Amino acid sequence: MQSPRAPDRLLSRGATAWFATALLGQAAFIAFIAVFFGGAIASGNLAAVNAKPHITGYAPGDPLGNLQFLGHALLGGLVTLAGLWQLVPALRRRWPAVHRWNGRLFLTIALVVTLTGFSLVWLRGSRLGLGSDVSISLNGLLIVAFALLAWRSARRRDFASHRRHALRAWLLVNGVWFLRIGIMLAGLVLAPMGIAIDYQGAIFIGVSVASWLLPLLVLELYFRAERSRRAWRQVAMGGVLGVFALLTLAGSAAAAAFMWWPVL
Repeated sequence: MQSPRAPDRLLSRGATAWFATALLGQAAFIAFIAVFFGGAIASGNLAAVNAKPHITGYAPGDPLGNLQFLGHALLGGLVTLAGLWQLVPALRRRWPAVHRWNGRLFLTIALVVTLTGFSLVWLRGSRLGLGSDVSISLNGLLIVAFALLAWRSARRRDFASHRRHALRAWLLVNGVWFLRIGIMLAGLVLAPMGIAIDYQGAIFIGVSVASWLLPLLVLELYFRAERSRRAWRQVAMGGVLGVFALLTLAGSAAAAAFMWWPVL
């Protein structure tokens, strides 16, 4: 007979399994950003970043645009690293002061990256199409909203609300990473059927919206399972997170193999 705490353990293990795969995938993403963009800056060969297709990458004669583009990319890696640190319980318990200051760093960089992203899309012209632009902008607006809510709840010492808002902000900040693994997963399914992904088509727009909406929905279901007294909800949510862990691992591996590694 199951002990009363078994459903809680299943839910916790599902969350841990997903976070472990996310940690691996994001570590690969951070490494790519550091090597690809950092290497170009260190060598002084900024045009090298155009080896990876961008809508508008490095452009000679556009120092402000280039600064925004490169800063956005490098800060994207830094905010990902800061967010991962915040979610490791052992680090949080051992260095609570670092957790607080790193949280401030995470929220500040998240706002900077979001605002520079708006500028790159709507002013510099780093655009794939209207549907994608709207999706990215909605993602950005939600980042701003939940980052500010997380900040406000922390100042009020409402740590339960702070945790929920901070997790939402973290998932939304990682929308660019979710988009990449989503595209890889979609490609793994569609390529054998001879279906190519058109970056202005419905499939890409759907994956773009899902890259920030689906993680939010799963997180809300997780919060409900945490609060629920019904064991089946916790067991079911633990299983869902286990499936998402496998998908995250597959998508991250595909992104590393086919999207990041080839241009290094």
